[in-house]
Amino acid sequence: MPAMLYSAPTVAELLISQPDGQVLAQRKLNPVRGYWIGRESSCDVVIDNPSVSRRHAFVFSANGRWVICDAGSVEGLDTEGGPVRQAILSADAWVGVGSVYIWLSGASPKVPDWIDARPSTSEAGAAPKFVKLAIEELGEVEPSPVTEVLTVSDSTGAIHLCADMSGVAATKGGGSPRVTVGRANTMDIQICHPSVEPLHCVLSVGSERWSLIDAGAPKGIMWDGKRWFRKRMEEGITVPIGEFRLSMQRVMRTCAPIPPVVMPSAMPDASAPRRPSAFLDGSS
Repeated sequence: MPAMLYSAPTVAELLISQPDGQVLAQRKLNPVRGYWIGRESSCDVVIDNPSVSRRHAFVFSANGRWVICDAGSVEGLDTEGGPVRQAILSADAWVGVGSVYIWLSGASPKVPDWIDARPSTSEAGAAPKFVKLAIEELGEVEPSPVTEVLTVSDSTGAIHLCADMSGVAATKGGGSPRVTVGRANTMDIQICHPSVEPLHCVLSVGSERWSLIDAGAPKGIMWDGKRWFRKRMEEGITVPIGEFRLSMQRVMRTCAPIPPVVMPSAMPDASAPRRPSAFLDGSS
């Protein structure tokens, strides 16, 4: 897969403090990873406080921005301007998660504009290509007996992309695998359609399953008649993203055993006993 190119390196540190300003924890952030924040022990940043949900929020970088999104928590996120479900993190703007505050140190103060995207021009009457894949190469991958396939289709059912996600999910390193989805050309999965926001949502592995997290899109993530701030991508469900549909399938890898190769002896030995073989007929 092609490596993502960022306009400038993004080096940031996540700080967590009490209301009185005392720093409780800090963590350096990798722009190609995501970070679950919550009370659950499997989160990347654990806050053991009853005011924090088990999986409260998700922090990730997109197009030079460090974004924090509510992951379906009870209390949501708080800012100086009031409660929100998504916010841009910086050294000058704190975000409340339960009874603690989160902000950044060391992030670039200049946030680049979104670079809008348009579908590729159709050639010879062919339909334009709406969906592109540009997931980063994320280091070593452990072999897995299961292939997780992300499928992106349009409202007519035509499939625009099938991506094997098992390698992304198996990568090692700090934080959690994350895949951004949107219209901007810096997205890992780019859907070039006006019904999709420049940054629409983000996929990440949480509790051993992929989850789709709303990244502040006006129409958000709708499923089963209601809006979701985080939807687990269980097998068999299809989640609308604008006029497109995302689904995750788990496919078992099956490999038939390779039959042994019968090699003729260089010097036939007449005294050697003949042994029956499924690959030789009786006349041999």
